[in-house]
Amino acid sequence: MNRLMLLLLCCLPLLAAARTPVTEVVVLSTLHAMHDDVPAYSQEVLAASVRRLAPDALCIEVRPDRFAARAPEPNKIEYPGAIYPLIEAQGYRAYPMEPAEPDYGRILAPYKSANEAFGEAQPQQAEAFAAHMDAMYAVLRTYWTSPARVNDATTDAQMRAKHALQEALVGDGEREGWEAWNRQFMAVVERAVAENPGKRIVVLAGVEHGYWLRERLARRDGLRLLDTAALLSAGP
Repeated sequence: MNRLMLLLLCCLPLLAAARTPVTEVVVLSTLHAMHDDVPAYSQEVLAASVRRLAPDALCIEVRPDRFAARAPEPNKIEYPGAIYPLIEAQGYRAYPMEPAEPDYGRILAPYKSANEAFGEAQPQQAEAFAAHMDAMYAVLRTYWTSPARVNDATTDAQMRAKHALQEALVGDGEREGWEAWNRQFMAVVERAVAENPGKRIVVLAGVEHGYWLRERLARRDGLRLLDTAALLSAGP
């Protein structure tokens, strides 16, 4: 084999990689019912943030059956209020991340039972932790003066610490349930990445999930995780 042929063979994997389009992923944290309590990140601002990120597809934090029916969401008010109308208007391809039954109940069961047992066995700790969460969110609502701040490293650090403490207090059921729920989200995101090569996917997830998803997606091959806070802070 001559040197030119050998060189071409060595370069083929690099050429193939260069031709493979990279899918971009952006995790956009949402506030559910708190959108009505944070003027800088109202439902209207959330919709504008999604448009600014220019997605080709959305991963959304609802069940497939509820999305198909465009059902009202008692806590996740941003879906009927902002996201569903945006999907209809913009024609985004949508991927519901929550599982249908019976997986929905199966994944949540150990999480729910562990937290109920914690409240019964350690009522003082449970009350103290609830007060801690109320105080944390009270401070964050004053910190969240822009969509970028809801999606920045400071907010992610608060949520990471909150869940570390919650898992330490409640135990294995809490930890296993939280991991299983987030892994379910990740599986859907990975499917969206596989089905949309070279496109941009925006993952809409409650603010407590942001740190978990960003950490895992940053380690995934075959996609480029973008800095949400930087994108939302950039000039027009």
